[in-house]
Amino acid sequence: MNTKHKKIAVICFLIIMLAMLFAVLFPVAAKNNIALECEIDSFCGEAGESKSARMLVDVDPNYETKWEVSDEITHPGEPHWIILDFGTEKTFDSIKLVKASQGTEDFGKTELDASGFRFEVSSDKKSWVQICEATDDGENDIYDGNFTPVTARYLKLVITQPERDENVNINQAVRLYDLKVYEYIAPVEEDETDENDLEIDDPAVPSANLTAPDNSDSVLIILFLLFAVISAIVISRIFLNRRSRSV
Repeated sequence: MNTKHKKIAVICFLIIMLAMLFAVLFPVAAKNNIALECEIDSFCGEAGESKSARMLVDVDPNYETKWEVSDEITHPGEPHWIILDFGTEKTFDSIKLVKASQGTEDFGKTELDASGFRFEVSSDKKSWVQICEATDDGENDIYDGNFTPVTARYLKLVITQPERDENVNINQAVRLYDLKVYEYIAPVEEDETDENDLEIDDPAVPSANLTAPDNSDSVLIILFLLFAVISAIVISRIFLNRRSRSV
């Protein structure tokens, strides 16, 4: 193989790697965080304007704003809770909850985390169906929940264990920095299917269907694939240099 053919082979290899990069990143980028479009229907309390419930679902890539609830007067003896209203029925299949110990102000601190909580959905705020639940989740600063797609207008977060200490009072303070709810993207079928024939799964999803936290965060994917591309370039250059010296 001459030098020209070697260069062509290296270019083709790099093109393939870049194609894989876009193939992985495109679906991640396409997922829509419908929490940004929602209204806060109701909540148990908040610790002031700088820690309001709306802060939980705002645009906050650096986790600087937060919702803090510590009010023991409005709901004594009851769990902390918040209800999101999407305005109309939405279909979603994953949730991301960023706790206090991952936030800018409280980074590394766990005393304001929540280690027990559940998510429920409803279309009328009367009948609620649990879609996922976390217990003893104190080891995770960020909770990622994936489940069978559900369709609902309302999403309710109920905090059953405010801190990692299971013996604390149920009304202990909690800070949550971000809540993302990702819209479900139906897979593309090979054959042509009429949109009216598509069926959405029933919202009744048992918590046993909850999968373990995944590592499909877009930042990690970008770093991993960029590392793969750079490694491929370095290996290719080493290979070409060795071949040129041997000629």
